[in-house]
Amino acid sequence: MSSRERGNIWPVISVAAGAFFVLVIMPLILHRQKSARMATVDPQVTIGDAGSDSSAGRNAPMYRWPDSEVPRTAERLRDATAIAIASITQVVEGEMLGYPRQDVDEIVAAIACHKLIPEEWRTNEPGVLQMPHGTVHIRYSPATATIEVISVPNDRKDGPAILIRIPDSENTGVGPRYFESMLDGVVYPSPFAPIAEIIASGWQPRLFKQTQIPDEQRVQLEQWVQTAVNK
Repeated sequence: MSSRERGNIWPVISVAAGAFFVLVIMPLILHRQKSARMATVDPQVTIGDAGSDSSAGRNAPMYRWPDSEVPRTAERLRDATAIAIASITQVVEGEMLGYPRQDVDEIVAAIACHKLIPEEWRTNEPGVLQMPHGTVHIRYSPATATIEVISVPNDRKDGPAILIRIPDSENTGVGPRYFESMLDGVVYPSPFAPIAEIIASGWQPRLFKQTQIPDEQRVQLEQWVQTAVNK
């Protein structure tokens, strides 16, 4: 590719990356932060004189949900979402810099280098991260610049398995989504299997409700990303 051609492509890549960040990455980050805040409540109820309000506020305990399936699933969804966001960001960054990521090891190394994941999550297995309540498997398709993250629970109390794919090219208008498995008898799909096959295996789509964007913008965004990485 000539320098002139690269110069013509660069604005497309910049627009695609910027649009992807604004329309997909930022909403998912906001959703993750909102979910994290929902897991705790800082009580403000006090008994006593008004003068003791400040002291009582400082000493008020932080309430946390009981250790059960619901908060564990929420925690795993936040982690899986963060990993998917970080992974696709590294894919786009590699394309912008002219050094496409070759495999999932490069992606994990880049994520760790940017300190986007705790070092203790890393394992010796390619694309595998270990967390307190589950194991995350990162899948990468260089041909389509697609990331797929599967969060596998350690046991039944940790909730269902979770699958996130970015970009979700088969999503025709329901909004950003992820998939949850059944609690028992989980059938894990092959990498980047058709969505119909995933659903037929017992997985159910769930919406990131705070991240819905207009269908037209989402389609344009996915087209921009594909155009940029395929040049």
